[in-house]
Amino acid sequence: MKLLARRLATEWPSWFAVLFIALLPFGRLSEVPLSLFAISFFFLLRNARHRQDMARAAHFLVPLFACFWLPMVISSFDSMLPDKSWSQSLAALRFLTAGLAMAALLHTPSLRWRVLRWTSFLLVFWAVDGFVQLLLGADLFGITMNPDRLNALFVEKYQFYGPTLAMLSPLLLEYARREWPAWAWALSFTLILGAVMISGMRSGWLSMAIVLATYFFLMLKRENRELRRTMLTVPLLAVLIAAGSYFASPLFQERVEMTRAISEGTGKAIDYASSERLPIFNTAWAMYYNHPINGVGVRAFPEAYMVYAAEDDIHISKSGGKSGATHAHNVVLEVMSDTGSIGLAGLLLAIVLAFRHWRNAVPAQRQDAFPFALALVLILFPLNSHFAIYGTYTSSLIWFLLGLWAATIRDPVVS
Repeated sequence: MKLLARRLATEWPSWFAVLFIALLPFGRLSEVPLSLFAISFFFLLRNARHRQDMARAAHFLVPLFACFWLPMVISSFDSMLPDKSWSQSLAALRFLTAGLAMAALLHTPSLRWRVLRWTSFLLVFWAVDGFVQLLLGADLFGITMNPDRLNALFVEKYQFYGPTLAMLSPLLLEYARREWPAWAWALSFTLILGAVMISGMRSGWLSMAIVLATYFFLMLKRENRELRRTMLTVPLLAVLIAAGSYFASPLFQERVEMTRAISEGTGKAIDYASSERLPIFNTAWAMYYNHPINGVGVRAFPEAYMVYAAEDDIHISKSGGKSGATHAHNVVLEVMSDTGSIGLAGLLLAIVLAFRHWRNAVPAQRQDAFPFALALVLILFPLNSHFAIYGTYTSSLIWFLLGLWAATIRDPVVS
């Protein structure tokens, strides 16, 4: 019993991190472990070693947080929905304390390794669960398939299933690359790719294409030569999975046909291919044009949409006279519309700071941080269709990954 208590005393941070991933399908429950990390920050200040670890991580996290948070606060002063903007800005403070606490509590490599291992098991399970739901109409827990899209454990939030698998896939693939046989890496990639394809979310497809391109580049390095032969089989597996998904999933067929419509080149075809996103993009630009300095206010997009959308906007008419558009569906446009040029400058500066940190880190640290950094690239890739970047789901995921990245920092980064 004492041994179990000692293990729990040292291992609980890794299990809380795994719990965050496990609870992502269930609404805002993932906020519970993240909030506990945030609260633990104040208790960690009592310990000299933890203070040292957090001080080291602060050099990385605090500037990034300032780039994210200050534009939110500045946008709140004259927001079109001030209560929402201020509450979102103040609540965002928990991300910094959670990230710093994670950096200290998960500083031990074995704890981060446990997070990667169990996250890998979870992602594999989610993928298998999706295939079961497609084939049988209900997943392993009896959850029936949503009429609009494959949902698995994500139930009503079906739109998160495929993209979340894709965005977190680097954690599985990197663990498999280092721990499993080469064939298991290829099988893992194929399984995740198949689940993302049949989910019908094209943002997930693009993310997997970026993952594939990244690993092809990595396989050119000498230390990865054992996976080169396996990588040569991945394009063939990808083609087979795509073909199988097309014939097995009507949802996949529908999304492919929608995507092909873009080749017609007309505005109507492009709007159809983008799932009627052009009115949202145009309205987001109008918001920025009229509020170029600090935007319409963070998370005030639905309120502003009613002011700047066209009279015949489909997202208003289909929603019974209310705004059916809650965010800009593109990270750059959302930052510009919500927080203006100040937010855009913050986003660009954050990218520069993160890249500078990556470039100046020692190779061992880059290797440890790689899956978390790649997952962040997938979340923030500017040409993709996005969830609300200031929304709880995406913001929590970003700062969770940044906390894990900060935990890999061993020594001060060379300036």
